[in-house]
Amino acid sequence: MRSPLAERAHHLSTNSVEPRTGLNETLRRDSRLCCLGRPASTILSSVAHSLDTRYTMPETQLDVRALDKAEAYRTLRTQFDALCEGVTDEIALMSTMACVLQLGFGHLWTGFYRRVGAAKLIVGPFQGTIGCLEIEFGKGVCGTAAAHKETLIVPDVNAFPGHIACDARSRSEIVVPVLDRGGELIAVLDIDSERLAAFDEVDRRELESWVRWFAKVT
Repeated sequence: MRSPLAERAHHLSTNSVEPRTGLNETLRRDSRLCCLGRPASTILSSVAHSLDTRYTMPETQLDVRALDKAEAYRTLRTQFDALCEGVTDEIALMSTMACVLQLGFGHLWTGFYRRVGAAKLIVGPFQGTIGCLEIEFGKGVCGTAAAHKETLIVPDVNAFPGHIACDARSRSEIVVPVLDRGGELIAVLDIDSERLAAFDEVDRRELESWVRWFAKVT
């Protein structure tokens, strides 16, 4: 028999529709309960068929595309916070964040470019097709966002001067700087969509909130 949380996760994964009332509260409650002697990742344990450690990812992820965008972000954030509670490793956090966002929203590409040296980005954890391996500061959308430490929303990548086409299917993009607690750039979060104008101020606000997690641990 599935737990109430697993029933909700199963409903989301099979129907892509979830009543908003009570979902976040259930996720928080059950994730806290499972931490009492059991791994945090058992938030979806029935769906994942008996996970053994907190570092094992659930086999079934939440699909939130049918929800209001702000509510979708809140739902995924609750899952992410429960999965990563107590985790301080940057790569683990980037990998999990990219996975949760990519599978939740069904983007074309979601991942991180990590800062290496004074003015270069190198591809980090990502979900999607093969990305560009290196990007100089000031080049393309990622390099420009990194150089200015500002979020960039590009409704049409073909209209962006110097756009680097890692995947020809990309039509729009958002890039969010990731800063440490001292305000220094450590990476950028890059998300691409096959749709024009897929990103807006809701995405900016929510994703900037998500990446502030890294200021807690770096």
